[in-house]
Amino acid sequence: MQQRLFIDYETRSHIKLKACGLDRYLKDKSTQPLMLAYAFNDDEPKLWKIWLGEEMPAELRAALLDPTVMLGAWNYNFERDCTEYQIGIKTPQARWFDPSVLCAYMSLPIGLDRAAKALDIVNLKTAGAKKFIKMFSEPSKSTKKMIKNGAGTTYYKDWNSHPEEWAQFAEYCLQDVRAEREAWHAAVALNCPQTDEEVNVWRLDQRMNEKGVYIDQDYVNNAKKIAEAEVNEILLEIKANTGVENPNSRDQLLGWFQERGYPYDSLDKEHIEEALNHKNLKPLVRTVLELKQKLGGSAYKKLESILDRMGSDGRLRDQFIYHGAHTARWAGRGVQLQNLYKPDRQVMAYPWEKDTTHRLDIYTRGIRLGLKMYLPFTPMNLVASTIRSAFIASPGHKLDVGDLAQIESRVLACLAKCDAMMSAYAQGRDLYKEVMAHQLGISLSEITKAHRDRGKIIILGCGYGMGWEHFKEFAAGYGVMLTEKEAKDAVYGFRELYTEIPALWKEFNNAVIRAVKSNVCVYVKGCIVDGRNPDVLKIKLPSGRCLHYHHPYVNTSNKFGRPLEQVSYMQYDSKGSKISDLYGGLIVENVVQAIARDILASGMFEAEKEGFIILMTIHDEIVVESPIGSKLNLDKLLECMTRCPWWAEGIGFVLKAEGYEGFYYRK
Repeated sequence: MQQRLFIDYETRSHIKLKACGLDRYLKDKSTQPLMLAYAFNDDEPKLWKIWLGEEMPAELRAALLDPTVMLGAWNYNFERDCTEYQIGIKTPQARWFDPSVLCAYMSLPIGLDRAAKALDIVNLKTAGAKKFIKMFSEPSKSTKKMIKNGAGTTYYKDWNSHPEEWAQFAEYCLQDVRAEREAWHAAVALNCPQTDEEVNVWRLDQRMNEKGVYIDQDYVNNAKKIAEAEVNEILLEIKANTGVENPNSRDQLLGWFQERGYPYDSLDKEHIEEALNHKNLKPLVRTVLELKQKLGGSAYKKLESILDRMGSDGRLRDQFIYHGAHTARWAGRGVQLQNLYKPDRQVMAYPWEKDTTHRLDIYTRGIRLGLKMYLPFTPMNLVASTIRSAFIASPGHKLDVGDLAQIESRVLACLAKCDAMMSAYAQGRDLYKEVMAHQLGISLSEITKAHRDRGKIIILGCGYGMGWEHFKEFAAGYGVMLTEKEAKDAVYGFRELYTEIPALWKEFNNAVIRAVKSNVCVYVKGCIVDGRNPDVLKIKLPSGRCLHYHHPYVNTSNKFGRPLEQVSYMQYDSKGSKISDLYGGLIVENVVQAIARDILASGMFEAEKEGFIILMTIHDEIVVESPIGSKLNLDKLLECMTRCPWWAEGIGFVLKAEGYEGFYYRK
């Protein structure tokens, strides 16, 4: 049996974010190791008491240097970084395994305490460690008396000042190793192993996170100044209009609004827009809502986040979470690149859009008064709309950005064997126009841009069994307001035109019910619905990896006015756990999005093979970097993204990718 070594550090640091890896590449010893718990295989954990100046145990050093020993840690990046930059032993990523990654793959929680609970691991709670991490790893404020006696403004508590708590701190470090090891064993026992291909996706993810993306610091600093000045001015104006002591306080401002008839409990973008549509809104309330709207949400706050997380070499790293969603799509952390502000059309339509130097305007001509004098939009809109241009190519390099066009709709059409949709994609016809022409009973030549926009929303929203009420809300999110009749026409018209898609929902729903009820495997549309394990329902995708649904069972629902069988399961997410129901449209949505992600990952592998350096993946995009003057270009990237994966041969996907080449990222 291959030897495994589980390790866990506790450190002293101003910033300790294991999950984010902010301490990466900090070679100035700002992260000082205090102790290291370690265990070989199933042996009892031991403690290296670094705080006492102990030499590293010989067996530990030998294992860290032995290339045949696999190294394991929960959120391993922190342990790997400490081992390299603080201990001085460099370890290749291929030697590491991470129990949290296996849990993520299996759609279990990625937090150790929650994962242990989900896996039914008892007597291994580590939540109390937070108390001791705060006590010993973070600096405490010095008292006035301490400062008067010559101490600094902060100090660290330690084993001398709090010996009893320190002993518990050390025990929790040992307990972390026990818990992560037991979580690993429990997850493995569920027999849901990552495929070799999926392990390689995780390693690709780690290479992307380690590389990071170069930041235009001039842009970020100047954009931040403009945004902050605008925010301060708006807040002063809100205060003058409302008398609220702290207009930046959500609760204070919301209370002021509600006292004057504001009907919602939220001040997010959607609710403010909805409130502004009310004709009977009081003039002062409308004025303040419009001022609140000008703040531009939280887009400008990302600038501060970029500066906080940027390395000394000007690169932003560790922004992507492997298997961040149930379907394995990437999620974001830190700056949250997956939810960048959608550019304002007025900003992007300004004449400088065609000038590759347009991003420079924000700081070469970024005098706020000047901006107000000659620009037809607010400085805040300018900052939010151009924030993507903070991410640029390294000196001597360029960016190529490719986007898989209509990938979900294309995968859905192929799985359903929907000839009307597949032929439209194969022949390059405009599906958005076609669906509206059918719905309105007019010719394609009569379809306007507004019609086409509605058609796009129908294709995007109706593929997964969405009802007309939900579709009406969905369309409103895109700025398209529909009547009840229009929403019904859209939903039922889609199902009538593409009959194979509702049939696909039914086929998957029946397969899932049968698999869980009879504990059997059911083959459907290139996937295997595996209900043999009563603890985990698996849907094996064409790529070989699986979707996982924990503790599934069949029950009867009267949701649609008649008794219908359905499968329910335990869903884990960032908010906790809950019982969720599966139905045909949702199952198909999960499968389609998962296959789309696998196609994206395949394109990333192909791009690496050609020599591209992958910097980011945002939704269906791949952002790569290559030297100026090299043979690597946009056409080559798009070709990589549309190569048929080995596992998709014979399925019939019609893939298309679009993109651009330049020196900075944009929409």
